[in-house]
Amino acid sequence: MKLLLQWLYPGLNIKRWLLLFSLGLMVVAFGVALIMNYQVFGQVEEEILRLLYVFTGTYDYAFLATAGIGLIAAGMIVMLYALRKLVKRFFALVAPDEEEVSKQIASRIELSRGVRIVAIGGGHGLSTLLKGLKQKTSNISAIVTVADDGGSSGRLREEMDIIAPGDLRNCLVALADKDTALEQLFQYRFGGEGELSGHSLGNLFLAALIKEFGNAQNALETASTVLNIRGKVMPATAERIRLLAKMSDGKEIEGESEIAAYGASRKTKILRMSMIPEAPIAVGDALEAIRHADLITLGPGSLYTSVLPDLLVPEILQAIKESNAPCLYICNVMTQPGETEGYTVSDHVKALIEHVGKNVIDYVLVNNASPSQEILKKYEEAGEFPVKIDVKQVEETGVIMIESDLLGEEKRAFHDNLILAENIIRISNLLKTNINPEALADYLRRKQ
Repeated sequence: MKLLLQWLYPGLNIKRWLLLFSLGLMVVAFGVALIMNYQVFGQVEEEILRLLYVFTGTYDYAFLATAGIGLIAAGMIVMLYALRKLVKRFFALVAPDEEEVSKQIASRIELSRGVRIVAIGGGHGLSTLLKGLKQKTSNISAIVTVADDGGSSGRLREEMDIIAPGDLRNCLVALADKDTALEQLFQYRFGGEGELSGHSLGNLFLAALIKEFGNAQNALETASTVLNIRGKVMPATAERIRLLAKMSDGKEIEGESEIAAYGASRKTKILRMSMIPEAPIAVGDALEAIRHADLITLGPGSLYTSVLPDLLVPEILQAIKESNAPCLYICNVMTQPGETEGYTVSDHVKALIEHVGKNVIDYVLVNNASPSQEILKKYEEAGEFPVKIDVKQVEETGVIMIESDLLGEEKRAFHDNLILAENIIRISNLLKTNINPEALADYLRRKQ
């Protein structure tokens, strides 16, 4: 009651419009009473009829009905006018930039009607994708790997006995409604040589929430509210998992941070990935999101340590197999030393099939543009090269390949997040039309 009375304080310029709205409401009520002949205003009605008889010589109750309709129309006009002024005044008090507020409301409504996308992966690749997707839809469910055991995430994981928060933090920031100081704070990393050295504030915040609420999902929901994100972020599993890789030299390497480092230093290839524990329990919200998805995306990101870990959770993989939504793998632009050195597009696809089986991945989205020579030279020095497109070999896998320029005008060596999102939305919309799979790639190519 006190809050309501506060709106009646002097100087707000609201009371006059409330009074005008009330007056319009009374006029509408009077009109309804005349039409229905309720005799609510009996004396007034009698006076109207008397005057009618004086001027016309007859009593005509149809005149009362006509007058009632006119009064209702007039009252409604007054009410709408007053309501418009009230809303305008409210926005002027609460949000002075009325135009910007209107745009935000319209944008939120449009985004809420967008494609339901489940984005699976981890690392910087997934956060890049999410930055673009949030411009096209708010119906995003990011299922994130929590196998990271290096850096700040690895330290918090061991010291506090929680799942790795790093990739979850990056995805939360990527889906934040707009760039804010909170986002910058989330990504702030402490320097120096103390106990906080190397930790990001976002990781510490998530770790504190997980310990406070007892589980990661409640912690993520709270963090999502703080950052006002578009969509949902959830781990593939709430268990502390570790990756295990069988290498081409016969060695078994444990730990995400160790796998790529070993492969790069020894020039060995990854033959098989597994997980400890072997069958962790999936997060229920992740399974529910997959069931209701319009499109499921895998990647982009490190093939073996970002994309595959989520698929190694048996319930996640089974949910994808049972889903009616098409599954789209987004191939990386560049190879990665220690993981995919020398890999073509078909090598990426075959590695996934070897781990998850056939008939899981339906499409693979591939970049067919070349980064600038200056950028290529820098990446080549680091042992990274463009992923070669081998059309025939991809066709042999049964996966349909879709080619597009995903780099944008700057021609950097990674996906342009907005262009990538536009292609994904366009693919999803086309697939809803039940377009012939054999014609899909050609159709998309013509529409570029």
